[in-house]
Amino acid sequence: MPKQPKPNKTAADLLTEVGRTLFDNSEDWQARLAMALDVRRDTIRDWRSGRMSFGPDHGALDRLLALVTRREAELRQAKKEMQTFMRRNRKPGEGA
Repeated sequence: MPKQPKPNKTAADLLTEVGRTLFDNSEDWQARLAMALDVRRDTIRDWRSGRMSFGPDHGALDRLLALVTRREAELRQAKKEMQTFMRRNRKPGEGA
C-alpha cells in the first residue's frame, strides 16, 4: 500500500524529509545535516523530537532552503555537462 502523505506537516517533518533527501537517506544523515546547518547533531534530534522549539519561522529552515537551492543548481550544472559530453562523444545510436 502506498505511503499516505501526512495532512499537516510540521517544520520538524520537513527538516527530516529534506535532510534525508539531501544526504541520500544515509545512516549518518542527521550528522551530515547538523554539519551543513552548523549545529550539533543533538540539536537536530531535539528539533525532530519536539524537545526544542522548531517552527516555520526558524532560521534553520532558511539555511536548509539555501542548501536545497545550491544542490539544485549543482545538479542542473552536472546534468548539462553530462548531456554536452554525451552529445560530443557518442556516435549516433549508442547508449541506452
